[in-house]
Amino acid sequence: MHLIQEKTKNLANKESAKILVISDSHGQTRNLRSVLEAQKNTCDALVFTGDGIMDLITIMEEDFNSPPEHKILPQNIIFVRGNGDSPYYNFFTDKPQILQIPEDASFTVAHKKIFVTHGHFFGVYYSTQELLDYLEKNRFDAGLFGHTHVPFARFSNDILLLNPGSISLPRNNSQKSYAVLTVTKENIKYEFFEL
Repeated sequence: MHLIQEKTKNLANKESAKILVISDSHGQTRNLRSVLEAQKNTCDALVFTGDGIMDLITIMEEDFNSPPEHKILPQNIIFVRGNGDSPYYNFFTDKPQILQIPEDASFTVAHKKIFVTHGHFFGVYYSTQELLDYLEKNRFDAGLFGHTHVPFARFSNDILLLNPGSISLPRNNSQKSYAVLTVTKENIKYEFFEL
């Protein structure tokens, strides 16, 4: 299990990779587990964009103690803190430790730079322009966010803005959803899935 703090460098030089993007589980660990079981062994990384970090940690602890054939998490896990998450969580594996949850994260996959945020610091409820400006200024190829509980994807100036929606509390007549990115050197493609 590689967390973002351990620098998921193994993704940077891959020719292609699939990234599972999930957000806003809000205490519904069962929904998160359901998605992970449905996508088991199909993705190179999991990106969790916040508001439900305790759900993720619960599954990370279970996965750590499971035999290989029962593990449901991808090898690489990237997560950020949502406005409803704490900055620190206890994490129990072979030894107790404290996880500091970052406000944002970035990583490279198949030579594409990806930025991850929950979105509340960028005002995504009202507009994605502030986030897009940040992505352009810092030369990112994609920005992944949550917070609105509404699935959203748009390319702007060749930069992908994507919100997978919420797997627990969808809004604006949307369904419980998540997304999978397929990233290559040439492009980034996305697909939404409903629970």
